[in-house]
Amino acid sequence: MKIKLNFVLIILLSFGMMSCKEPASGTQPEQKIEKSEIQDVVRVVNSEEFSSRINAVGDVQLIDVRTPEEVAEGTIAGAVNFDFRAEGFEEKLKVLDKDKAVYVFCRSGGRSANAAAIMKELGFSEIYDLEGGITAWKEDGKQVVK
Repeated sequence: MKIKLNFVLIILLSFGMMSCKEPASGTQPEQKIEKSEIQDVVRVVNSEEFSSRINAVGDVQLIDVRTPEEVAEGTIAGAVNFDFRAEGFEEKLKVLDKDKAVYVFCRSGGRSANAAAIMKELGFSEIYDLEGGITAWKEDGKQVVK
């Protein structure tokens, strides 16, 4: 029993040490980013706050990072589609104003978190990520357009 416990402890410590590594550079689509690394520039907000912020801003930079097929099922009014998984994603971001707030979302929050981390690396100063993505948006009764 003691041997099994020691073995499990070693395995857990090994995984813990591996998770502390620096993320690889580049834009690997499914790269996991620790929230604490990006919190100073990126704010993950619920659909209520996201909605009130985008409605309060006149000329909003609202980015949907889902695939075009997903966007065809419905998106937030005024959103521009920059497919996170498509080649040239970072190039598309260069048309945005880095000094203005950017609002980003995807289906459930994974791709938008990674997109927000890339935006931070590129020098964007204020990024709002929709918690739970458009799935949470719809569940909260918010409207989508096709």
